[in-house]
Amino acid sequence: MTKIRCFRGVLLTLVFVFLASSSSLAASDSSDRGVSVDQWLTLGPVSVPLPAFHDVENLHGNTFGMDQLAGFSFLDAQSIRPVDGELLRIDPRRQLRWQTRSSGDIISRNTTGDPSVSYAAVYLQANRWLDASLELKSRHRMVLYVGGERAASKTSQQDADADPGSLTHSLNVSSGKHLILVKLITDGETDAPLDLSGTITPAEGFSGDDFTLAFSPSRPLSLHDLTDSPTVTGTSVSPDGELTAVMKREARPGDNTWENWIELRRTSSGNLHTIYRGGTQISGMNWISSRKFSYTTRSGGKGTIWVVDLEDGSKKAVLRDVERLGGHQWSKDGSFFIYSVSEEAPANRDGIRKLDGMHDRYPNWQQRSFLYRMFPESGFRERLTAGKLTTSPGSISPNGGHLVFTRTHVDYSTRPFTRVEMLKMNLNTRETEVLVESPWIGGASYSPDGNSLLITGSPNAFDGAGSTIEDGLSNDYDTQAYIFDLGSRTPRSITRDLDPSVNSVAWSHDGRSVYLGTTDRSFNRVYRYDVRNSRHTLLDTGVDITAGFSVATDAPVAAYVGHGINDPHKAYTFDLRRDRYRKLTDPAENVYRDVNFGTSKDWIYTTEDGTEIDGHVYYPVNFDPSESWPVIVYYYGGTTPVTRAFSGRYPKELYAAKGYIVYVLQPSGAIGYGQEFSERHLNDWGIVVAGEIIESVGAFLDAHSYADSGRVGAMGASYGGFMTMLLLTKTDMFATAVSHAGISNITSYWGDGFWGYLYSSVASANSFPWDTPEIYVEQSPIFHADKVNTPLLLVTGDSDTNVPPGESMQFYTALKLLGKETALVHVEDQDHHIVDYGKFILWKNTIIAWFDKYLKDQPEWWENTY
Repeated sequence: MTKIRCFRGVLLTLVFVFLASSSSLAASDSSDRGVSVDQWLTLGPVSVPLPAFHDVENLHGNTFGMDQLAGFSFLDAQSIRPVDGELLRIDPRRQLRWQTRSSGDIISRNTTGDPSVSYAAVYLQANRWLDASLELKSRHRMVLYVGGERAASKTSQQDADADPGSLTHSLNVSSGKHLILVKLITDGETDAPLDLSGTITPAEGFSGDDFTLAFSPSRPLSLHDLTDSPTVTGTSVSPDGELTAVMKREARPGDNTWENWIELRRTSSGNLHTIYRGGTQISGMNWISSRKFSYTTRSGGKGTIWVVDLEDGSKKAVLRDVERLGGHQWSKDGSFFIYSVSEEAPANRDGIRKLDGMHDRYPNWQQRSFLYRMFPESGFRERLTAGKLTTSPGSISPNGGHLVFTRTHVDYSTRPFTRVEMLKMNLNTRETEVLVESPWIGGASYSPDGNSLLITGSPNAFDGAGSTIEDGLSNDYDTQAYIFDLGSRTPRSITRDLDPSVNSVAWSHDGRSVYLGTTDRSFNRVYRYDVRNSRHTLLDTGVDITAGFSVATDAPVAAYVGHGINDPHKAYTFDLRRDRYRKLTDPAENVYRDVNFGTSKDWIYTTEDGTEIDGHVYYPVNFDPSESWPVIVYYYGGTTPVTRAFSGRYPKELYAAKGYIVYVLQPSGAIGYGQEFSERHLNDWGIVVAGEIIESVGAFLDAHSYADSGRVGAMGASYGGFMTMLLLTKTDMFATAVSHAGISNITSYWGDGFWGYLYSSVASANSFPWDTPEIYVEQSPIFHADKVNTPLLLVTGDSDTNVPPGESMQFYTALKLLGKETALVHVEDQDHHIVDYGKFILWKNTIIAWFDKYLKDQPEWWENTY
């Protein structure tokens, strides 16, 4: 019976993963392979008298005794962090210090005669996935926690002259550091010493060399550090620049969700002003004035917009319980706001319908969104748009008299098979006029003087005004910025000669500058464009990745989220007059204080044809260049580079923490390297990129003797998953590979994926299955599956609408029938991104377990999971 099976949402219970780099000691092997725990970090004892009326029966007819006391959580096991010598203040009168003691009579007796609680802890550093058993012996009641989770308990108590009782727990833990915590409860009457001993016995196939015991929480990165830590998701500066709103998020593992909240901080000092938190899903924060803002809460499909006045401390709902409520934005004077509401399509009662074009397959395509205006002082509301097409809000003019918005038309006559109509509405008369009609434009925002619009779009927008490609097409994903003069109705490209691609745009408060958030090689950087002299200046924001650059409307102040390689998400402010940045808040500082990261470096390779392949490398914490290390090669290969972002869907820092060198490279076709480079993506589908990856990886291995050429894994997702499949049909240089949501048949993806033909309108510009078989057939991995000799893990969300799961299933079927080594893992009820908390954890561990099996010759984790 095969051990490989489809993943159907079954959650694997995993402990929190911690890994030490110091203060460890090798445990001594006993004669029966057991490793004794000779020392413990101890805390206590603390007197914990039984509660008043403990001997009175409760509603269930039970009294409160020692068993109930032992089950009570005196300290949160999830947050305990034992460190030798560190002080813990129990209450204003009592403080205790963690101390390292030898096994045996480890803690002094409590002399008050009351029951007491004590704690003993040790860190287990697993050097690999570990299967072992832990036996604890004590004469007292015990509760065992592993990684903060309650694991086992012993409810009996023995006298001094009796043999100690014991409990045994199976340890199936991934590589990393795990806190083993024992809570000891004594009744205060026994004369038995407060004793504790422990033995860890590896299962068959494992040994005492696979783990050590440690007394420091210092560790490399763990998966739960990434998933469970509070993080910054956005920032917004008040109009006068004095306050910065910081949007934060934290996982709630118990219900597989995340909590969002808002903190207001003083921009100059970072001091907390106010916090808005309470388990609600908060979104859509907007400043109305420098002391008033709004946000949206949602529950049961309905949304409510709240307005907070910082002057009088009031908070009131100005729009309550609106079904399918969208976003909102305020006029500059705060007298009104515009919001959107979606309307459902007529219900299909017979289960049969004719599609209204390819778009009609999209989730909620039949749903339409329309615009409304509300004057909160009077409560008066009015509808602004109707009709058959969704209207998307753009920007309100500074004087509040006009609104720019867009409508998207389906147009199958020419690529990209949609056409955007940008209109201006007179908010008093509802009269509209078309400003721009193009398939290649995005959003727009009014200049402070109201005379211009800042518009984003493809290089091919405005008859190619932003393109540097002669006699050809630019990559439409290489986004440009334009200033559109409303008087003359003429656009001016402001980024045509700037290699980075534009992600976001914002006017300065005085309209003299434009701030451009960009993809700049593997960085996200901010440039200032001087409107008067057409000059770009790179801003030093102090981080690899600058996201959500928010500019105050009335002051030279900005805020952003900053992170990067080995640098978790933080909030920053930026003085736009002095060009100085300042860290505002670091919500995960306490989590990462114990985390040690390995080093990283850039590695750039020039191919034989002269193409420069940008790359960067992550190293394990305990990296030793005299040793041989397994390597994971990661790439996308599509139209965007793999940035230096911290964490993300494929956290390179985590793979390095698990003992892998990770080499990330940026082949031809990626934006951020100039339009000539990104244009190579068009009609390539791996023709050039596959060769660049193979050549670059070979050169990397030749240049780094510590990179084991016999233990190299490849991994990519979406277009990168396609590249993984394609690479395996062209080379045997990889020992194993992982393809998540990969494309195996370009033709079926083009026709079956919800967005396949739209993406192909750029990636395969003006090429179709009936006239370009050299792409749609010859570059499709499914037609070359017989050439694959590398073990391949295929992973897909079984509700993926972007790259349908059939793309993975086709390749899996081919490889199985060909007798190739492969596995297919379905993630139930997940789309292109795995967002369910529990499934995300198991999905991440699945990938690492597969690499451990083939690159470290450690199959146990994989086999235990599947």
